[in-house]
Amino acid sequence: MIKHPLIHYRIRWKPTSNQPGTKRGSSAGIGDQLRALVLLRDHPDPRRADLRASLRDPFEQIWVRDFNLNTSLKVIVLIDASASMGYQGAVSRLAVTEEITAQLALSAYRSGDAFGLYAANNEVIKKYTLPPKINRSAWFWIKQHLSKLEPSGNNADGLMDVASLLPKQRCLVFVISDFRWAKASTKKLFQALNHHDVVPIVLQDPNEFNQIPPRGIVSLQDLETGTSQFVWLRPALKEKIVSARLTHLKALQDTCRIYGYNPFLVRGEFKATHLTQYFIERNA
Repeated sequence: MIKHPLIHYRIRWKPTSNQPGTKRGSSAGIGDQLRALVLLRDHPDPRRADLRASLRDPFEQIWVRDFNLNTSLKVIVLIDASASMGYQGAVSRLAVTEEITAQLALSAYRSGDAFGLYAANNEVIKKYTLPPKINRSAWFWIKQHLSKLEPSGNNADGLMDVASLLPKQRCLVFVISDFRWAKASTKKLFQALNHHDVVPIVLQDPNEFNQIPPRGIVSLQDLETGTSQFVWLRPALKEKIVSARLTHLKALQDTCRIYGYNPFLVRGEFKATHLTQYFIERNA
């Protein structure tokens, strides 16, 4: 476990959980953030007496410090398990998904946070579901089982059903996908998750751009439907394919901007330090 790098995720809001943790909460309790000064009779804990405030009080009352509770957070990963997630290029898209999910699970446990996992294609895949809770073995379970996931189906509409299963209180939600969906489907999912702090993780592969030959007869396959088609590839068509993919990415970024999300792009292999840097820049 020690050799795995941790992801230091940061949030700009206060969790409402009563479970002790490392995040600054919004309810009173044991923590490091001063909440208010209150009278000893209202909060009978003389260990937290504020001598300066008490000496300044003309009525000679004793004041004590009241702190915000350091609480835990729920970290939930939603995985797109549609057929396009089985793409194998410079890296395996499924292997990258497994690595991201395992490192998030380990990081959540080390931070004292609950971790949950849901995978869906046309429907929720119950076999790969972990309800959110503090689970020290979640990362190991992911390493043992997620590699056996077989992406299938021509959409990930099942993620809409997952949205209704999430906790009512605000969570940190990661959506891992290549987002090869219709724009309307992306909007619908983001709208359903808008109550939460959502981080779309967009998987890309260098081979999708770099390995397209300039000309010749090639077989192009639609991973979502499984259909193949022979085409005569030429520079103009190659430019059109690349342009379409860039247009799709821009449309995704525009949709994220509507809901206040900032997508995190993974081009090839995943590095935990890059996601940590993403959170540092996001919260700057």
